[in-house]
Amino acid sequence: MMSLFLWSQLVVSLALLLDLLSFQLRDRRRILACLALSCTLNAGHFALLGQWSAACLLLLASVRFLVSIWLVRRILMWFFMGLACAATLATYQGLLSWIGLLASLLQTWAAFCPDDRQLRRWMLLGTLCWFGNNLLVGSPVAALMEGLFLVSNMVGYYRHYGFNYWGRGRHSGRRKRRVPPSDRASS
Repeated sequence: MMSLFLWSQLVVSLALLLDLLSFQLRDRRRILACLALSCTLNAGHFALLGQWSAACLLLLASVRFLVSIWLVRRILMWFFMGLACAATLATYQGLLSWIGLLASLLQTWAAFCPDDRQLRRWMLLGTLCWFGNNLLVGSPVAALMEGLFLVSNMVGYYRHYGFNYWGRGRHSGRRKRRVPPSDRASS
């Protein structure tokens, strides 16, 4: 019979696959749908490990991602941020609860960005927090998932917008140069 730890690693492995897929998509709604399903699986992973703050925050994140597919309103963003704070206070377990809350707040901000570029940038910061949380929890597959999620996010951004991650995209700051016609071409 498998231990709860091994089950948790299996569940988070499925979440890992969805995370890798999510940022290879360009459509904001499809990205959010993949993330919603991934968060549900990741919440199950943390529940199996007895990390109730993280499990609650990720279930809330799943609902948040589903809502933000159709509604991108600041009032909803603040509502979900308030719910994340309340969930953290209700399930408080020390430093890990604060790290999870910071990750959740950053990713809530991301979910309600109307542009997928901004969504990717804010998700990167939230993912760094979850990466640290997963290292401290001692979940190797979850830490690997967040590390690969970071890489997938950056690769997807590059594929769609170019190398300038924090700028405005592939052609940011670059103008076409006018090449003066040569003497031969005019004669």
